[in-house]
Amino acid sequence: MTDRGKNMRVGLGLALALAISAGLLNIASAPAEANGLGAECTTVDVVFARGSGQDVGGPEAERFRTQIESRLSTPVTMNPYELGSTSIEGHQFPAVAVAGDWDVVNGIGAGLSGGGGFAYGSSVDEGVDELHGYITGRLAECPDSRFILGGYSQGAQVIGETYVERLTDAQRAHVVFAAHFGDPKLYLPEGESVLWWEAPACRGEDFSEWRRVVPNCDTDDGSLGARNPYLPASWTSDVGLWCADKDFVCGSSKMVGEISGHETYALEGGDIDHAALEAIVRLQYLMPEHEGSLDVTEYTLRTGLTGLDVVFFIDSTGSMGSRIAQAKSIAASMTDRVVAQRGRVALVEYRDAGDSFTARVLSDLQEDTTDFLTKLNSISVGGGGDAPEALLHALKTGMEGVNWRPGATKAAVVLTDAGYHDPDLVDGATLDSIAELSLSIDPVNVYPVVPSYLAAEYQPLAEATTGEVVPQTSDAAVGLEAAITKIQNRPVPQLALNGYHGPVGTTVTFDGSSSYSATSTIERWDWDFDGDGVYETLDGGPVESHLYDGELDGFVQLRVTDADGLVANVSAPVQIGAPPAPSTIPADSAAVSVQGTTATFTWQASVNPTKAWSISVDGVQVGLIEPAARSVQITDVVLDEPVEFGVAPLSSANELGLTVTATAVAEGESYNLTVENSNAHPDHVGLIMSGRAVPIEFSLGGDYGLDVLAVGSPTTATAGCWWQIVDGQIVAQTFYTVKPWTKPATSRLTYDAATGNYTYEWKTPSTTGESCQRLTLTFKDGSQIQALYLVQ
Repeated sequence: MTDRGKNMRVGLGLALALAISAGLLNIASAPAEANGLGAECTTVDVVFARGSGQDVGGPEAERFRTQIESRLSTPVTMNPYELGSTSIEGHQFPAVAVAGDWDVVNGIGAGLSGGGGFAYGSSVDEGVDELHGYITGRLAECPDSRFILGGYSQGAQVIGETYVERLTDAQRAHVVFAAHFGDPKLYLPEGESVLWWEAPACRGEDFSEWRRVVPNCDTDDGSLGARNPYLPASWTSDVGLWCADKDFVCGSSKMVGEISGHETYALEGGDIDHAALEAIVRLQYLMPEHEGSLDVTEYTLRTGLTGLDVVFFIDSTGSMGSRIAQAKSIAASMTDRVVAQRGRVALVEYRDAGDSFTARVLSDLQEDTTDFLTKLNSISVGGGGDAPEALLHALKTGMEGVNWRPGATKAAVVLTDAGYHDPDLVDGATLDSIAELSLSIDPVNVYPVVPSYLAAEYQPLAEATTGEVVPQTSDAAVGLEAAITKIQNRPVPQLALNGYHGPVGTTVTFDGSSSYSATSTIERWDWDFDGDGVYETLDGGPVESHLYDGELDGFVQLRVTDADGLVANVSAPVQIGAPPAPSTIPADSAAVSVQGTTATFTWQASVNPTKAWSISVDGVQVGLIEPAARSVQITDVVLDEPVEFGVAPLSSANELGLTVTATAVAEGESYNLTVENSNAHPDHVGLIMSGRAVPIEFSLGGDYGLDVLAVGSPTTATAGCWWQIVDGQIVAQTFYTVKPWTKPATSRLTYDAATGNYTYEWKTPSTTGESCQRLTLTFKDGSQIQALYLVQ
């Protein structure tokens, strides 16, 4: 068994996330034959660990195996093995599902079962034991074996914990590469800071060596907290970490149940494909004699990882009478080309102010073209008046009204024979406002397909959205065919992050080096650092830095041009200034007592969450409790080792707040720890002058003497907190003032028999600046008190 570590942050929604993920993705073909211990020795062993609730042979495992296998040829050989395929030394990874109805909020004082947390932990332990046994056994049979490891979700945790906790340096030396996808124990220190608003990653700096594709700069730990250290010292270059956008499991999103990104790793040209390529490149470096048998050709796609989203805007005013039939015919035929590029199509019909309707979404974005074609055939012409039409209103209606996919190449194809009102007569939309809306969506490039005499009029709209005017040289069919061809062949610009932020005076480094063109080469990078449409850096490099000396709530956009003259852009929000206040307020403190297999978990809080309290056991979500609750009984608790209980606020928008924990011990005497004063807040921040003492008063439920602290306790560490200065005063939603005590000269622990309370007086460090310090008192039974202070 491994020591998983019990300092896990709550995984609310992880159960739902993984259960949904397994249900949606468990559609793979039958797994390859299990080749465990005793198999013929090969050049490389490829080992994969699946996600929660998946059967052996899931889509991630199969994609990982086949992508590596496709890049090998004789004499290089491969032995594939998936954890759970067989039993090794009595261990077989079950990848248990974690499931439950997390929309149900239990009443005040309701009971919950802690069994799910223990089942998950046991499953991880079983996987670690199996993997360790497999590597040890294979090296005994085949001393020259090399290993490529991969893990998805729960399986990524298994791969990581085995690599960190069980393998020896000699065994690690045989690992070519380990790839982690959607790891619930992710750790990226660059995503955290003393002031979270100033996280280094959010200015494009200090990326961890194991970071690969993690678009969210604030990502610092996974839904089960961070494994810290994430990797063994001196072995940080042998692991790659992928955490897709909108993946609650690995922590890129704090929105419970937001797992759309968790389902993307096995997509064609996705993260697993790129990890397989990196593994082969590393193998080639280690085995140059086999260079001719290892395919290291880079893999790219024509329209990015998540395909193509195209919305057709059809002008159906009376003047289109002679064109509409042909336009409908070619639009119908073009849908097949879009869908073939992993694309989706949508349809918007528009007319002008004063007509029976002005703009309406007839069919939302979808791969199935049945509804699109039905609605397209139903369009008939009518209305109109003056020559210009309500196109800007239609673009606003369509851009806001369809379900765009994050990361998809997005285009609006306009088919019309008339100009447009600017500002629009319907809602006042302007060309500038449409350009800004386009950027906010990531962006949407507008391709007007118009008669040649309108090309000049539409040029500003196309330029403002980095689209292109497509003149109808002969008819609508030719024009629309040309537009789709340009969309399919244009380059794919990419930024390393999907957002950037920091205080005024921040220099941000933007990295667009992963941009590519599948049909050509990129020759030009233009940078607009504030999203106003004016490119401050023309013909610059793929990586550029910019100093923000004033507040900004806008965008950065990168425009790339390839050797064929095709242009595309990408945008990301940039926020410079004071940080926003947190939307959820954590509990003030927590305590736990256990009798038999039942734990009574209590907490103190001055503010109720808007939806519920989330309760976790060893980081795994076990249920929700009503906002007014301050205690819960948890059954099925197994105290064969310390168990951590957690409570975190959940907002009405399903955003998870910070977790407050209390730990119950497995053996020996358990203290009944309660905090008796307000100077111990694990996540609220106390203000204190440096060199002064902070009294922390608590009860252990009796007099246990002064030898109650664990060896090495207390500890202090620089921690993350935030504040802002208003009119010269430091203010923040979660701050409180600590009485500025001046004694004692050193920290000390005392006990008051009259009150039955202990007091630990912590003397703050003498500093010349400001820093946030987290004080942790750990007791012999494993329970803890944590307090966060801004020391000035």
